Amino acid sequence: MRTITYAIGDIHGRADLLDQLLVLIESDASSKQAHAKVVFTGDFMDRGADSFGVVERLIAGPRRAGDTFLPLRGNHDDLFVRASTHGRDVPEWAWHLFWHTIKSYGLHQDRTWKGNSQLGRHGDFLAGLPLTHDDGRYLFVHAGIRPGVPIAEQTEYDLLWIRDEFLHHEDLLPRRVVHGHTIMGDKPAMRPHRVSIDTGAYRSGILTAAVLDDAEVTFLQAIGEPDRGALVREALLIETIAGRSVSAAMQRAFDAFVAREIDAAELDRRLGRAA
Repeated sequence: MRTITYAIGDIHGRADLLDQLLVLIESDASSKQAHAKVVFTGDFMDRGADSFGVVERLIAGPRRAGDTFLPLRGNHDDLFVRASTHGRDVPEWAWHLFWHTIKSYGLHQDRTWKGNSQLGRHGDFLAGLPLTHDDGRYLFVHAGIRPGVPIAEQTEYDLLWIRDEFLHHEDLLPRRVVHGHTIMGDKPAMRPHRVSIDTGAYRSGILTAAVLDDAEVTFLQAIGEPDRGALVREALLIETIAGRSVSAAMQRAFDAFVAREIDAAELDRRLGRAA
Protein backbone atom coordinates (compact mmCIF):
# COMPACT_ATOMS: atom_id res chain seq x y z
CA MET A 1 0.00 0.00 0.00
CA ARG A 2 1.37 3.42 -0.91
CA THR A 3 1.88 6.25 1.58
CA ILE A 4 0.65 9.84 1.31
CA THR A 5 2.33 12.60 3.31
CA TYR A 6 0.19 15.10 5.20
CA ALA A 7 1.78 18.17 6.83
CA ILE A 8 -0.05 19.98 9.64
CA GLY A 9 0.77 23.59 10.53
CA ASP A 10 0.90 25.40 13.88
CA ILE A 11 -1.68 23.91 16.27
CA HIS A 12 -1.04 26.15 19.32
CA GLY A 13 -3.21 24.35 21.83
CA ARG A 14 -6.22 23.77 19.56
CA ALA A 15 -6.71 20.09 20.36
CA ASP A 16 -10.30 20.38 19.15
CA LEU A 17 -9.16 21.31 15.65
CA LEU A 18 -6.43 18.68 15.67
CA ASP A 19 -8.99 15.97 16.41
CA GLN A 20 -11.12 17.12 13.48
CA LEU A 21 -8.19 17.32 11.09
CA LEU A 22 -6.88 13.87 11.98
CA VAL A 23 -10.32 12.42 11.16
CA LEU A 24 -10.23 14.20 7.79
CA ILE A 25 -6.76 12.82 7.12
CA GLU A 26 -7.79 9.29 8.02
CA SER A 27 -10.81 9.53 5.73
CA ASP A 28 -8.76 10.97 2.86
CA ALA A 29 -6.06 8.32 3.12
CA SER A 30 -8.63 5.52 3.42
CA SER A 31 -10.48 6.73 0.32
CA LYS A 32 -7.20 6.56 -1.61
CA GLN A 33 -6.27 3.17 -0.13
CA ALA A 34 -3.08 4.65 1.30
CA HIS A 35 -1.23 4.91 4.57
CA ALA A 36 -0.84 8.40 6.04
CA LYS A 37 2.49 9.85 7.13
CA VAL A 38 1.58 12.92 9.16
CA VAL A 39 4.35 15.50 9.61
CA PHE A 40 3.69 18.25 12.16
CA THR A 41 5.68 21.43 11.61
CA GLY A 42 5.73 22.40 15.29
CA ASP A 43 4.25 24.91 17.73
CA PHE A 44 1.97 22.60 19.65
CA MET A 45 2.20 24.70 22.81
CA ASP A 46 0.89 28.08 23.93
CA ARG A 47 -1.91 30.46 22.90
CA GLY A 48 -4.77 27.96 22.63
CA ALA A 49 -6.60 26.39 25.55
CA ASP A 50 -5.38 22.77 25.45
CA SER A 51 -1.65 22.36 24.83
CA PHE A 52 -1.76 19.36 27.16
CA GLY A 53 -4.34 17.64 24.96
CA VAL A 54 -2.37 18.34 21.79
CA VAL A 55 0.80 16.73 23.13
CA GLU A 56 -1.16 13.76 24.49
CA ARG A 57 -2.49 13.08 21.00
CA LEU A 58 0.98 13.29 19.48
CA ILE A 59 2.39 10.86 22.03
CA ALA A 60 -0.53 8.46 21.52
CA GLY A 61 0.22 8.30 17.79
CA PRO A 62 -2.08 7.43 14.89
CA ARG A 63 -5.13 5.25 15.31
CA ARG A 64 -4.92 3.45 11.96
CA ALA A 65 -2.46 0.61 11.51
CA GLY A 66 0.28 1.56 9.08
CA ASP A 67 -0.04 5.33 9.63
CA THR A 68 2.84 7.29 11.19
CA PHE A 69 3.27 10.59 13.06
CA LEU A 70 6.41 12.68 12.65
CA PRO A 71 6.26 15.79 14.87
CA LEU A 72 8.92 18.51 14.60
CA ARG A 73 9.82 21.05 17.27
CA GLY A 74 8.65 24.66 16.90
CA ASN A 75 9.98 27.79 18.55
CA HIS A 76 7.17 27.92 21.14
CA ASP A 77 7.78 24.28 22.03
CA ASP A 78 11.48 25.01 22.39
CA LEU A 79 10.94 28.04 24.63
CA PHE A 80 8.53 26.12 26.84
CA VAL A 81 10.93 23.21 27.31
CA ARG A 82 13.77 25.56 28.21
CA ALA A 83 11.63 27.52 30.66
CA SER A 84 10.21 24.44 32.37
CA THR A 85 13.52 22.70 33.04
CA HIS A 86 15.51 25.44 34.78
CA GLY A 87 14.06 25.24 38.30
CA ARG A 88 11.14 24.40 40.54
CA ASP A 89 9.20 27.66 40.34
CA VAL A 90 7.54 29.01 37.21
CA PRO A 91 9.49 32.18 36.26
CA GLU A 92 7.37 35.32 36.28
CA TRP A 93 7.98 35.95 32.57
CA ALA A 94 7.03 32.36 31.67
CA TRP A 95 3.90 32.64 33.81
CA HIS A 96 2.65 35.41 31.53
CA LEU A 97 4.04 34.07 28.26
CA PHE A 98 2.67 30.53 28.70
CA TRP A 99 -0.44 31.18 30.78
CA HIS A 100 -2.78 29.05 28.67
CA THR A 101 -0.28 26.21 28.50
CA ILE A 102 0.39 26.32 32.24
CA LYS A 103 -3.34 26.28 32.96
CA SER A 104 -3.86 23.22 30.74
CA TYR A 105 -1.39 21.33 32.95
CA GLY A 106 -3.17 22.34 36.15
CA LEU A 107 -0.23 24.46 37.32
CA HIS A 108 -2.16 27.68 37.86
CA GLN A 109 -2.64 27.10 41.59
CA ASP A 110 0.88 26.66 42.97
CA ARG A 111 3.12 28.11 40.24
CA THR A 112 5.57 25.21 40.32
CA TRP A 113 6.87 22.99 37.52
CA LYS A 114 8.22 20.20 39.66
CA GLY A 115 6.09 17.32 40.79
CA ASN A 116 3.91 17.41 37.70
CA SER A 117 4.59 14.04 36.08
CA GLN A 118 2.65 14.90 32.93
CA LEU A 119 4.71 18.04 32.38
CA GLY A 120 7.94 16.09 32.78
CA ARG A 121 6.79 13.42 30.34
CA HIS A 122 5.68 15.98 27.79
CA GLY A 123 8.83 18.06 28.26
CA ASP A 124 11.01 15.05 27.52
CA PHE A 125 8.92 14.30 24.43
CA LEU A 126 9.17 17.85 23.08
CA ALA A 127 12.88 18.15 23.85
CA GLY A 128 13.57 15.02 21.81
CA LEU A 129 11.78 16.15 18.65
CA PRO A 130 13.85 16.80 15.50
CA LEU A 131 13.91 20.19 13.80
CA THR A 132 13.63 18.98 10.20
CA HIS A 133 12.44 16.12 8.04
CA ASP A 134 13.79 15.71 4.51
CA ASP A 135 12.01 13.18 2.28
CA GLY A 136 14.05 13.97 -0.84
CA ARG A 137 11.34 16.10 -2.45
CA TYR A 138 10.21 18.29 0.46
CA LEU A 139 12.00 19.71 3.49
CA PHE A 140 9.68 20.05 6.49
CA VAL A 141 10.66 22.61 9.12
CA HIS A 142 8.96 24.99 11.51
CA ALA A 143 10.08 28.45 10.36
CA GLY A 144 12.11 27.99 7.17
CA ILE A 145 15.73 27.98 6.07
CA ARG A 146 18.34 30.60 5.29
CA PRO A 147 18.76 30.86 1.50
CA GLY A 148 22.27 30.13 0.25
CA VAL A 149 23.17 27.94 3.23
CA PRO A 150 23.30 24.13 2.70
CA ILE A 151 20.56 22.26 4.54
CA ALA A 152 23.10 20.42 6.71
CA GLU A 153 24.59 23.76 7.83
CA GLN A 154 21.37 25.53 8.81
CA THR A 155 21.40 26.90 12.36
CA GLU A 156 18.86 25.90 14.97
CA TYR A 157 17.93 29.56 15.37
CA ASP A 158 17.02 29.93 11.69
CA LEU A 159 15.09 26.65 11.57
CA LEU A 160 12.97 27.80 14.51
CA TRP A 161 12.77 31.57 14.07
CA ILE A 162 13.66 32.85 10.57
CA ARG A 163 11.12 35.04 8.80
CA ASP A 164 11.93 37.82 6.31
CA GLU A 165 15.12 36.45 4.77
CA PHE A 166 13.27 33.23 3.96
CA LEU A 167 9.80 34.60 3.19
CA HIS A 168 11.08 37.29 0.81
CA HIS A 169 13.32 34.88 -1.09
CA GLU A 170 11.90 34.12 -4.54
CA ASP A 171 14.41 31.72 -6.10
CA LEU A 172 14.35 27.93 -5.94
CA LEU A 173 15.85 26.17 -2.93
CA PRO A 174 17.53 22.74 -2.57
CA ARG A 175 14.13 21.35 -1.53
CA ARG A 176 10.63 22.72 -1.63
CA VAL A 177 10.14 23.82 1.98
CA VAL A 178 6.94 23.03 3.89
CA HIS A 179 6.70 25.30 6.92
CA GLY A 180 4.55 27.11 9.45
CA HIS A 181 5.59 29.84 11.95
CA THR A 182 4.29 32.84 9.98
CA ILE A 183 0.53 33.27 9.59
CA MET A 184 -0.33 33.98 5.97
CA GLY A 185 -4.09 34.34 6.50
CA ASP A 186 -6.95 31.84 6.62
CA LYS A 187 -5.64 30.02 3.56
CA PRO A 188 -2.27 28.33 2.99
CA ALA A 189 0.18 29.92 0.57
CA MET A 190 2.02 28.11 -2.23
CA ARG A 191 5.14 29.24 -4.03
CA PRO A 192 7.37 27.21 -6.38
CA HIS A 193 9.95 26.89 -3.59
CA ARG A 194 7.78 26.67 -0.46
CA VAL A 195 4.37 25.76 1.00
CA SER A 196 3.19 27.81 4.00
CA ILE A 197 0.58 26.09 6.17
CA ASP A 198 0.18 28.26 9.29
CA THR A 199 -3.38 29.59 9.12
CA GLY A 200 -3.45 30.94 12.68
CA ALA A 201 -5.53 28.13 14.15
CA TYR A 202 -5.41 29.47 17.71
CA ARG A 203 -7.23 32.66 16.69
CA SER A 204 -8.87 31.90 13.31
CA GLY A 205 -10.27 28.50 14.22
CA ILE A 206 -8.78 27.07 11.00
CA LEU A 207 -6.13 24.34 11.12
CA THR A 208 -4.58 23.32 7.81
CA ALA A 209 -2.90 20.20 6.46
CA ALA A 210 -1.10 20.04 3.14
CA VAL A 211 -1.71 16.80 1.24
CA LEU A 212 1.52 15.94 -0.58
CA ASP A 213 0.63 13.17 -2.99
CA ASP A 214 3.70 12.82 -5.22
CA ALA A 215 4.08 16.21 -6.97
CA GLU A 216 0.48 17.29 -6.34
CA VAL A 217 -0.30 19.57 -3.38
CA THR A 218 -3.85 19.97 -2.07
CA PHE A 219 -5.18 20.96 1.35
CA LEU A 220 -7.51 19.82 4.10
CA GLN A 221 -8.84 22.21 6.73
CA ALA A 222 -10.54 21.71 10.09
CA ILE A 223 -12.78 24.66 10.87
CA GLY A 224 -14.01 25.54 14.34
CA GLU A 225 -14.77 28.54 16.51
CA PRO A 226 -12.33 31.47 16.25
CA ASP A 227 -10.87 32.96 19.43
CA ARG A 228 -11.72 36.63 19.02
CA GLY A 229 -9.86 37.60 22.18
CA ALA A 230 -6.53 36.13 21.06
CA LEU A 231 -5.22 39.26 19.33
CA VAL A 232 -6.15 41.43 22.30
CA ARG A 233 -4.31 39.11 24.70
CA GLU A 234 -1.24 39.08 22.46
CA ALA A 235 -1.20 42.86 22.25
CA LEU A 236 -1.35 43.11 26.02
CA LEU A 237 1.46 40.58 26.39
CA ILE A 238 3.65 42.48 23.97
CA GLU A 239 3.05 45.71 25.89
CA THR A 240 3.55 44.30 29.37
CA ILE A 241 5.60 41.65 31.15
CA ALA A 242 4.52 40.94 34.71
CA GLY A 243 2.55 44.18 34.72
CA ARG A 244 5.47 46.36 33.63
CA SER A 245 6.11 48.14 30.36
CA VAL A 246 8.65 46.37 28.19
CA SER A 247 11.96 48.24 28.32
CA ALA A 248 14.81 48.02 25.84
CA ALA A 249 16.79 46.03 28.42
CA MET A 250 13.95 43.51 28.75
CA GLN A 251 13.75 43.14 24.99
CA ARG A 252 17.51 42.57 24.75
CA ALA A 253 17.26 39.91 27.45
CA PHE A 254 14.50 38.06 25.58
CA ASP A 255 16.45 38.32 22.33
CA ALA A 256 19.52 36.82 24.02
CA PHE A 257 17.42 33.97 25.44
CA VAL A 258 15.89 33.21 22.04
CA ALA A 259 19.37 33.18 20.48
CA ARG A 260 20.55 30.74 23.21
CA GLU A 261 23.14 33.21 24.42
CA ILE A 262 21.75 32.96 27.97
CA ASP A 263 19.71 30.35 29.85
CA ALA A 264 16.37 30.74 31.62
CA ALA A 265 17.96 31.47 35.00
CA GLU A 266 20.04 34.31 33.54
CA LEU A 267 16.95 35.64 31.78
CA ASP A 268 15.22 35.83 35.18
CA ARG A 269 18.14 37.80 36.61
CA ARG A 270 18.27 40.25 33.70
CA LEU A 271 14.54 40.87 33.76
CA GLY A 272 14.78 41.56 37.48
CA ARG A 273 17.53 44.11 36.94
CA ALA A 274 15.63 45.73 34.06
CA ALA A 275 12.43 46.21 36.06
